[in-house]
Amino acid sequence: MSYMPGLGRAMSDYLETSAQCEELDLPKGEFVAKMGKAYKIALSIASFASLVIGIPSTFILHEEVGIIFLVLGVAILLILPTIISYRCIVNKISLKEEYFVLFIKFKKEVLWESVKYRKIKIGRNYSIKLYDINRKKLMSFDGATVGVGRIVKMAKRGSIKDYAKK
Repeated sequence: MSYMPGLGRAMSDYLETSAQCEELDLPKGEFVAKMGKAYKIALSIASFASLVIGIPSTFILHEEVGIIFLVLGVAILLILPTIISYRCIVNKISLKEEYFVLFIKFKKEVLWESVKYRKIKIGRNYSIKLYDINRKKLMSFDGATVGVGRIVKMAKRGSIKDYAKK
């Protein structure tokens, strides 16, 4: 197999663009930020492909290579419920995050008034991180999240300062 430079970057750009297109369908006011459909599909395909390659290559080809593919496939399979169940309800008052990790439900709520600092990265690998008064990270969102653009706009409108090292 040959090395294809830029293939990972192209996939990342596609996933972010797909999430931005889904963002156009979000309702005004309160909305649900979630992982993009393309991201969920890509992870599902990667898990399936790793398992399909790993099972036969464990028995037919080199055992070590097959085990590596099996471990990757199972790891992605264990992460998949978290990605699929992730949702963050965003409104003018708070951000409420909900997701499952290995069938255990986690909830987290952050009030916008408790967010004092933000770190926004624009361009490739679009992301935002929100911090409290003690510079402890509260939440973060990346470009694969549907609604990250609206969250950035909400963070820019408030009295939230840009994060700078002390």
